[in-house]
Amino acid sequence: MSKCLKLNTQRSVAGYLLILGCSGRKCEGRNFAPALELYDGGNFRVLRRYLKENGWPPGLIIKIISAKYGIIDATTFIESYDQRLDEKMAQKMNPEVMHSLKEIGLPTSVFINLGKDYLPAVSCITTLFNAENIIYADGGIGQKQRKLKQWLEGLPNRTATVSILKSNTYPLYFFPDWDDYVYEPFQTEETHEDRQPERKKYAHEIFGKKAPYDGMLLSLAQLKNKKGILNRLHKQQEPFVLRDELRIPGRMSIFGDCGAFSYVADHSPHFEPREAATLYHQFGFNLGASVDHIPHPSMPTTEKERRMELTASYAKKFLDTWNFHGYLFKPIGSIQGVTADHYARFVHEYIDMGYKHVALGGLVRRKDSEILEIVAAVREALQKSTGGKDENVWVHLFGILRPELLSSFRNLGVSSFDSASYLRKAWMSSDRNYLAPDGNGWYGTIRVPISTSKAMRDAAQANSISSEQLRELESQCLSSLKRFNGTPKSKEEVLTAVDEYGPLLERKGEGNHFVDKHNALMNDQPWKECKCQICKKLGIQVVVFRGSNRNRRRGFHNTWVFYHKILNK
Repeated sequence: MSKCLKLNTQRSVAGYLLILGCSGRKCEGRNFAPALELYDGGNFRVLRRYLKENGWPPGLIIKIISAKYGIIDATTFIESYDQRLDEKMAQKMNPEVMHSLKEIGLPTSVFINLGKDYLPAVSCITTLFNAENIIYADGGIGQKQRKLKQWLEGLPNRTATVSILKSNTYPLYFFPDWDDYVYEPFQTEETHEDRQPERKKYAHEIFGKKAPYDGMLLSLAQLKNKKGILNRLHKQQEPFVLRDELRIPGRMSIFGDCGAFSYVADHSPHFEPREAATLYHQFGFNLGASVDHIPHPSMPTTEKERRMELTASYAKKFLDTWNFHGYLFKPIGSIQGVTADHYARFVHEYIDMGYKHVALGGLVRRKDSEILEIVAAVREALQKSTGGKDENVWVHLFGILRPELLSSFRNLGVSSFDSASYLRKAWMSSDRNYLAPDGNGWYGTIRVPISTSKAMRDAAQANSISSEQLRELESQCLSSLKRFNGTPKSKEEVLTAVDEYGPLLERKGEGNHFVDKHNALMNDQPWKECKCQICKKLGIQVVVFRGSNRNRRRGFHNTWVFYHKILNK
């Protein structure tokens, strides 16, 4: 056992320290994951439940005594193993544990929840921390878990907020908008739709208080691409208010970014920091991200390094501009990196700059494992940088919606993310277009393409079908869908008409692969079980793949199911 030394009080003040023993029980299906997520004993379940519901207290550092890995952070990636620590091994581990804990500084409070065989690993801990600040969990397993919960709940716990919040459930979801509206009321024939501007409706207008997002994200890239509502408003001479134009309710936030992917191939970003800050102010954004430049993996190392440093320098200039003018929007520091260590390093720098909100960019094309590694590294860096502070840093993930990682995002304190993937699946996927009402699984669609489209005219010509015959086949499909009432007879009528029109949809080498999907959809009729306004109003029409006005409604449905049945279940 290590020799006890006199307490050194000259070290820096830290936040809060939790020391747990590893768990013999591991989460099923997880092999390589952050320790916080791999261990599945009672203490870890209490801890994850607290973090999910409350977020991470600023400066909370969690150390785990592991039989295989020694002393590790809760964010350290480990493999599953079957090994138990005994008293002799714990004594041998003591010097390593003391050295690791010494690096932390002087926590305001220390909570130790270890079994008796693990306690020798932290003997003489009073040589590192004030004894009056150390709490040992005692009693039975249930008592220890209750005391752990009480200690966690007693910690000061606040995360920097965004200006307007619709929900207290994290992470918050921002819906990226590129003119994703529909025309009301719905008309079954797209070619005769009334598309007057006053008939435009956004998802938050259709769903009202059950809107499927906490805010909207718009990109300044619209100004350079010459499309989108920002471009239209910017051309106006009179003052404009983005919130009014989008008819966004006051409970939602409007988030702006610079659209880094739109200029990833260029040497420099399309915006200067001062310009971006001014635009966010003029448009009336609630949150605005600093200008960033993505270091694409295919680039030379020197170019990737230049872009990372440029992004950091732009973040500093952006924040300086915000401070100088006293703008009202919340400044978000965009971070770009190549490795997890890069992101962690820049987190420290951005906090030193004065940022209370950061966003991690360049993650869209990365594997789930890479994203999780980066988020874990950022969380560890944040906890080291927020010791002694009264609030934690808000963390946003740009363009990331990975259902498999949602629980990890909650556990690691991700505050918000944005993605349009559920919307766009409605028309961009070949067979995953309609999300089941319970969020478990996808359906294809009933495909009735517009007969006057070039693709259908070419297909008709290749099959020696006249224009009149093509229009008649299309008309039969639309008529059968209107008459559909759920009976076996009407179901067969739809399938017969659609599958007669369907062979024209053959893809080279695939044959008419939609027939089976049509059958599955008509057998289950999932729209009948959905509670969203789209499905209640459209019925079978919601699963018809046809024009953008109809397809986008299906995307609204997908987003609604994701938000209410997956994200906030």
